[in-house]
Amino acid sequence: MNIVPATATQADLLAALDDSVAFSANWSAPNWHEELSRSATRIWCAQEGEKLIGFIVLCGAAGQWEVLNLAVSAAYQRQGIATALMRHALAAVNHAQVTLEVSTANQAAQALYNKMGFVILGVRKKFYKDGTDALIMGNVL
Repeated sequence: MNIVPATATQADLLAALDDSVAFSANWSAPNWHEELSRSATRIWCAQEGEKLIGFIVLCGAAGQWEVLNLAVSAAYQRQGIATALMRHALAAVNHAQVTLEVSTANQAAQALYNKMGFVILGVRKKFYKDGTDALIMGNVL
C-alpha cells in the first residue's frame, strides 16, 4: 500500500469510494473537485497498486487543521489503513493541532482516534442527518 497526494483526475473515484463507506461524508464528484482545488485542503489517497482503497482530507488555517473526511474501502478495513492515513496526515502537518467530528455511533473511528491520542473536546448535538450527535475530538498538544 502507498499513500500519495490526490489528483484532480481522481474526483470521481474519490466520490465513488466515499459513497460506498458507512459513516463517510458522502461528498459528490463536484464536492470532490472543489476540495481538490482548494489551497488549504490536503488530500491523500491509500492505493494498492493503482486501486484507490482509502483517503483522508484535511483543511488548514492559521496553523490548525481539521479532518474533514476519512474512509477506507470495506474490503480493506481493519488492516491498519486508516491508522496509516492518520499517521501520514499528522506527520505532513508537522503534528500541528488537529480536530475532527465523529459520530457517536461510529465506535471503530472513535477507537482509532483514541489510539492516535485524540480526546473528546465537546459534542455537537444532532449533527448528522440521521440525528446522531458528533463528538468533537482533537489531539492535545
